[in-house]
Amino acid sequence: MTEPAPGPISSPPPAAPPPAPPISPARRRWLGAGLIGLLLAGTAIGIWQHGQQQRHQQQALMQQPLPRRIAALGRVEPLDRVVKLSVPASLSNDTIGQLRVKQGDQVQRGQVLAVLSSRESLDRDVRSAAAAVEVARRKLTAQNSVIARYRAELAQAQVELRRYSQLYAQGASSAETRDRRITIESTTRATLDQALQDRETLRAQLEEQQAALARNRTELEKALIRAPFAGTVFRINAYPGDKVGDDGILDMGDSSRMGVIAEVYQTDRPGISLGQRAVISADGFPGRQMVGQVVEIARQVSRQSVYSGEAGENLDRRVIEVKIGLPPEAAAVASSINYLQVNVLFDPLTPEQKREQRQRLEQLIEQQRREQRGLSQPSPR
Repeated sequence: MTEPAPGPISSPPPAAPPPAPPISPARRRWLGAGLIGLLLAGTAIGIWQHGQQQRHQQQALMQQPLPRRIAALGRVEPLDRVVKLSVPASLSNDTIGQLRVKQGDQVQRGQVLAVLSSRESLDRDVRSAAAAVEVARRKLTAQNSVIARYRAELAQAQVELRRYSQLYAQGASSAETRDRRITIESTTRATLDQALQDRETLRAQLEEQQAALARNRTELEKALIRAPFAGTVFRINAYPGDKVGDDGILDMGDSSRMGVIAEVYQTDRPGISLGQRAVISADGFPGRQMVGQVVEIARQVSRQSVYSGEAGENLDRRVIEVKIGLPPEAAAVASSINYLQVNVLFDPLTPEQKREQRQRLEQLIEQQRREQRGLSQPSPR
């Protein structure tokens, strides 16, 4: 019999590790201090990294360009403009007879501001024309009376003619008597026709005299220079005895609607929008500012009219006039300093204003597309 194969020899179990030596109090304190030091170091590193990140962000912000603020020169004046009152063309050689206002006066619409020297002669012309109208009217009235008498005479002649015609037919009257009645009727009819024609002539003369009277009254009214609207007299340009020149008699405007007209360079037009805030200052009022808003933007480019006076300034710039409305307090101040030159600084457009600006442009484009097919063409003449 075979013997069984020997099995694997089992090794004895490993011996247990020796117990760790107890940590001494000094070592425990050293380990605690080390852990605290590591925590403090980590916190310091985190704070330093956060500070570095903030500094990088600030540097990035500083390196970004600031939004550009558009600057422009402007002038204080009524938003409805200043009007120069002058004389009518038909009285261009006339002089000032009376001046009924002074600078700074508040006037009402239709109020007489000045009277031209020709008023007296024009008034005489009106009185003469009125008298001529009265004479022509009386002549026409008298002619109507004459016509009424001739009509009555013609009616009587016709009655007599019929009666004598019947008598002649009955043999009770002679042909000579009948013929005489025919002659009387014909003569009376011709006289009436002539009177009617004369009346038409007199009526035409009356109408002509009435037209002359209306013309003279119109010329007389032109000699009275009236205010076209309620406003303020800003400046007197001509006084009694003066012949009115290119500057007119006076300058006036509606001081209740004072504002600022800013002249913005045409290249800055994209940065201007309705409702945009603008800060206004003037060299004559240091430290004082007014704030307004853009209320109207001109659609036409014009030549600059307000200058800074600096050496080398371009005096032929093309600008767009931008009207800036003022709050009541600022408008009250502006009403006493018309034409004052001011400096205007526009705030950068907000995202909302830029969006509204794009929407308005898109609306204009869409409207033009509906009205125009293909390329624009000049109108036929």
